[in-house]
Amino acid sequence: MGVQISIISFLFFSFAFSQSFTIKPYLQNASPTSIVIMWEFSSYSNSVVEWGESNLLGNTDAVIYEFTHYPSCLFTAQINNLQPNTTYYYRVKNQSVVSSIYSFVTPSVSMDNNSTTMIAMSDMQMDSRYPLKFKEVNDAIINYFQENYEGPIAQNLDLVLIPGDLVKTGSNYNHWKDHFFFQSQVLFSQVPFYPVLGNHEENSNFYFQYMNLPQNGTQGFEEHWWYKDYSNVRIIGLNSNSEYQISEQINWLDNILNMTILDDNIDFVFAQ
Repeated sequence: MGVQISIISFLFFSFAFSQSFTIKPYLQNASPTSIVIMWEFSSYSNSVVEWGESNLLGNTDAVIYEFTHYPSCLFTAQINNLQPNTTYYYRVKNQSVVSSIYSFVTPSVSMDNNSTTMIAMSDMQMDSRYPLKFKEVNDAIINYFQENYEGPIAQNLDLVLIPGDLVKTGSNYNHWKDHFFFQSQVLFSQVPFYPVLGNHEENSNFYFQYMNLPQNGTQGFEEHWWYKDYSNVRIIGLNSNSEYQISEQINWLDNILNMTILDDNIDFVFAQ
C-alpha cells in the first residue's frame, strides 16, 4: 500500500509541476486608454494580470478564458483606464507560475498628431527548409531598434501589421503554438500586432480565438474586416479571400473611407 501511495503522489506532483505557458503573453488591440493581453496555459488555473507604471506593478485585473486545444486554455485580460502615450509594465500569473515582467506603451490620441512607427510583414508560415526564419526576422527587428534607438523597443515601435498567412495550416494547433507564437514571443510581448486572414488561415477558429481585433466591421463579420486608429493614422484590415469578396465588405469599406475623409484628425490611411 505504501508503494501505491508513493506512486500516486509522484504522479500528482509531476502533473502539478508540468503546468506551464504554452503561449507566452502577447499584446492585442491597444488604444490610448486600454490594451488587451493574451496568453495560453497548459490547463485551466486561477489567473490574473498584474500591471502598473513601474516594475512594482501594484494593480491586479481578472481575466476571461476559453479552451483552445484541450486542456490548453487561452486567457484574455483587458486593462482599462490607462493614460495615452504612457509606458506600463505587466506580468501574468497562473496560480504559482509567473511570467517575466514586460512593458508596453499606449498609443497617442489622434489630435496630438504624434508620429507612428510600424512594421509590415507577412507569409511567415513555416518553410521546412528554413524552419526558424520567422524567429530570425523577429530577432533582426529587435536588434535593429536596440542598435539605432534608445530605450525599450515598445517606446520606438508602435505596432506590427501582418497581411495574412501567419501559419501554414490554420486548423493545426501546433502551427500556431510552435511556428507563430513561439518564434515571435519576444517582440509581441512588447508590441501589439494586427493581422488579417490569408488563405492559409483557412478561416479557422484558432485564428479568431487567438486574435482580439476591433469589433467595428459589418455585423456578423466581426474581425474579418475592421479599422484601427493610431495617432493620426487609420489602419484598415480587409479579408481578401475569394469567399469574402462580397458587397457587405465593399459597402463597409466605402463607408469607412467616406467617414475618414471628414475626420480632420486622420491624415494617413493604410490598408492591408
